[in-house]
Amino acid sequence: GGLRENDPQALADLEKELKLVTAAAHRWTDNIFTCKSYLTKKRGMASKEACKLLGISSEFDYPEDKNSK
Repeated sequence: GGLRENDPQALADLEKELKLVTAAAHRWTDNIFTCKSYLTKKRGMASKEACKLLGISSEFDYPEDKNSK
């Protein structure tokens, strides 16, 4: 829809949705870092092993941090 793209309400809705999904992504990222911290600090697991178990790479970070580098 050509007209819908420039609709201020549609843009406002998208921005609101973006804020929600970003907050959700941050929550999940926090949770994964908490799990990693638990595995390394409380269980004595090596960082590399914890990452492997959690299915993340050592590059894992918050979504927007990737763009700012």
